[in-house]
Order: sequence, then structure tokens, then C-alpha cells
Amino acid sequence: MKTKFNVNLKDITKDLSLSKSKAVIKDANGYFRGKLDKIELVEVDYNEQVDINSERTVDEGIKIQLRFNFLLFTDDEGRQIPKVILVGTNLNKEPQVVKYKSRGNKKMKNVFNQFTEMCIRLGFITPEELQEYDENLNTKIEKLLQEYNEREEKEKVLIAARFVEAQEARIIDIFQLTKVDSIDYKEDIAKRIQIINEDVNRGLKK
Repeated sequence: MKTKFNVNLKDITKDLSLSKSKAVIKDANGYFRGKLDKIELVEVDYNEQVDINSERTVDEGIKIQLRFNFLLFTDDEGRQIPKVILVGTNLNKEPQVVKYKSRGNKKMKNVFNQFTEMCIRLGFITPEELQEYDENLNTKIEKLLQEYNEREEKEKVLIAARFVEAQEARIIDIFQLTKVDSIDYKEDIAKRIQIINEDVNRGLKK
């Protein structure tokens, strides 16, 4: 089941270039800390090959995506490094099979789409709520998306995450991201991620 959210278009930006990562602070297991600064709805050009009637052709145009803007903490207290994650706008109750790259290996894995994963890992919804899917969940998420940018700084979501391994560009790994209650570099983030993954996997198997 897919639900596409109707959120007002606030910002149209095409330049999503990511500068090379600077000195983000990492804990002993390689997890950095940051915060979700704002969420924007953007228009993005796309150009991809598709199969139509057994013929390969090019599909191009503009699609609407959600851009999650993060600020990563560095050893310079006054400087934060911006990173973005672009996802679609469809909430999926049913998982999809994808090729996921982890620790240098590619493997097939049942996962929710990126928007759904992001909502779970930022604490916007729980796997249990997703399994009990109803229209109230749509309303809840749409309200969160629309009101997030109005939050005071102290109310914004803090995160811990890793970059995707074996990638030259420093890209935040959605599957290694979690909401945290405070900036504590001694917290066992790997354990927290494991618990989230177990909760998600239980939902995927139902």
C-alpha cells in the first residue's frame, strides 16, 4: 500500500551537491552525531532508462521528493557540516526487495522504501504503527512534516549515524541512522541500531 502525501511545496532547489566531509566527531564505533535541521519538499530532475513493451527507452521529467537536511557536529563547536538525504513521498506498509551494500558486500534484503525507513529511524512512527496502518497514521506523518520546521532548536531531532561504507562520497547510511535523546559519544549506538533493525525485521516477516 502506498500513500502519497500532499505537502505544500516550500522550496525548489536543484543543487544537492555534497562537499567532502570535514572533521565530524565520531565515537569509537564510527558513529557521528547531528540533528535534523529542516525538511523540504523539492522538485528534482530525473532521467532513467525503463522498459516499455519490451523496448528500452528513456523516461525523464521532474519528480517531487522530500529533502531531509541534517547538520553534523564537528570538533569546532561553532561549525556544523550540512548533509542531505533525498527520499520519495510514498509511505509503504509492504517491504520491497533491494540490493543493499553493507561493509563492502552487496546482498538482497527486504526493506521498506527510504521514506518509510526514515520515518521509523527518526522516531516519527514505529514499526508497530506501520503494521496497524490506518488513515490516522497518514495524518500524523503529514502533520509532522508540515510542522517540523517550526520547532525550536531544542525540539529538533538529534541523530547518530554512519556514512555508507566503500563510498567515496560521504553519504549518510539510512540503515545505520537512529534518533538519540542526547549527544553522548559513549552511548552504544550499535546496540540501539540492532534493536531498531530487529523491530523492523519482525514487522517485515508478518
